[in-house]
Amino acid sequence: MKISSQSFNLLIIIVIIFSNSSFGKEFNKLFEITTPVDNVSNIDNAINKSFNDLILRLTGTNNSKIIKSIAPSLKAKKDFLISYESININEVPYLVSRFNKDSLIQKLDNLNISVIGYDRPIVLLLIRVEDGYKDPYILNTSSNSDFDKEIKNLLKNTSNQRGIFFELPVFDLEDMTELSNITIFDSEEAIILPNYQYDFLIKFDISQTIINKWTLTGDIKSKEPNSLAATLQSFNKTLSYLSNDFLSSFKIPDQESSVKVVVHNINSYEDLSKLQDVLNRFLSIKKMSIKSYIDNSITYTFDIKGSLESFRKEINSNSLLQLIDIDENVTFISLSN
Repeated sequence: MKISSQSFNLLIIIVIIFSNSSFGKEFNKLFEITTPVDNVSNIDNAINKSFNDLILRLTGTNNSKIIKSIAPSLKAKKDFLISYESININEVPYLVSRFNKDSLIQKLDNLNISVIGYDRPIVLLLIRVEDGYKDPYILNTSSNSDFDKEIKNLLKNTSNQRGIFFELPVFDLEDMTELSNITIFDSEEAIILPNYQYDFLIKFDISQTIINKWTLTGDIKSKEPNSLAATLQSFNKTLSYLSNDFLSSFKIPDQESSVKVVVHNINSYEDLSKLQDVLNRFLSIKKMSIKSYIDNSITYTFDIKGSLESFRKEINSNSLLQLIDIDENVTFISLSN
């Protein structure tokens, strides 16, 4: 989010730039999975895979024993299914499966399986590309070579599967001019990073050091040059490993507490309805009760799973809520117009 303007062995060095603040965003379609489907006869297979992918997205694991403890059969998995539909994306058939949030979260809670809610980490990637044919460049949202598109597709697929935000820099004309005039005494990072909010940063170079041999250096490293296909395949696996680490810090803690919350800017029934819809998306809220409604402000008491800190991270990630103030006992928030 921009502000204003194993033949191939990878040594993974995860660089975490983590301030005291969290900048996670809300992953809106958390309980909706889109998966390729060959034909109508394979719909059951697609539903089965979709459910397994959803458990991976929610819990961070695709361990078969855990999945069986949740739903031991296809029939049990279908019990959590609300609807499904076939769609085409670029003339390729897909199945969109939507699962019941409340019943599935209740099941996970009964099994004491920790979950990752709608609040998801933002990972900013600074990828410097040197293909040997043109000047080195930072991969960005406007990059559109076939090579760039392959990298972007890998990021997009992992992002959708795991529910994580992999983001590339967005360069405007001013950025491009400044980066093109950079000298050996300047830093690309100093120009780019202040414009972004993110939870984690990954920096690496991908270079064609010799013809048809590519090398990764930086936060993701390759021991030796390899073909582009092998390099991208291993990079794809690495994204999954990195996602495990990044998402683990966003799991709702296995504890329970009570919190008092005052919500301002409730001026109509429509505002109240919107607020209730927002609060119903909080996986951490187990029970809520309204204590008062005075001067366009509602005071709630919430029984939550997780810590006060993790609950406030959920608030910060929601675009319809604004955290105004906190003290030891009360959290003050406002509903956005």
